[in-house]
Amino acid sequence: MKRLIPMTEADYDLYIEDKIKRYAHTLEENTFEVINDSAFLRAQQAISGYLPHGFNTKNHEFYHIIENGKVAGYVWLKVVNENKSAFLYEIYLNEDIRSKGLGKEMMTELESLLISREILFFKLHVFGSNEQAIRLYHHLGFQIAGINMYKHLSQ
Repeated sequence: MKRLIPMTEADYDLYIEDKIKRYAHTLEENTFEVINDSAFLRAQQAISGYLPHGFNTKNHEFYHIIENGKVAGYVWLKVVNENKSAFLYEIYLNEDIRSKGLGKEMMTELESLLISREILFFKLHVFGSNEQAIRLYHHLGFQIAGINMYKHLSQ
């Protein structure tokens, strides 16, 4: 059963509003430097940079994840056919349905979609604190391409 349903532009507007809030929270937890701008402002600026034309930004695709007839999450994907590559900006599942295998199913569905489009490389970024996602991606065969590290220095 197909569970990835393309978003409409109206869906996107609601999604991106939620995404900015969630991304700001992630930045608060994972930015290891002193920055004067708020996490919310940084999230808005980053997403505007990735999506200068919003829903109509070239190569970007947005999907709802459907479970039991309801929206259970989102996918934001960038596909560059000429490079035969895709980058997963986000796969998000509502908290009440996590750890039930749906993330793995959705990643497998995404892989099938990309293979059908002759995409050879599927890339993503995951924050080091997201151990559950890291385990999933390793299990699905993703390999580490680089690692950012930090150390908090006491004064």
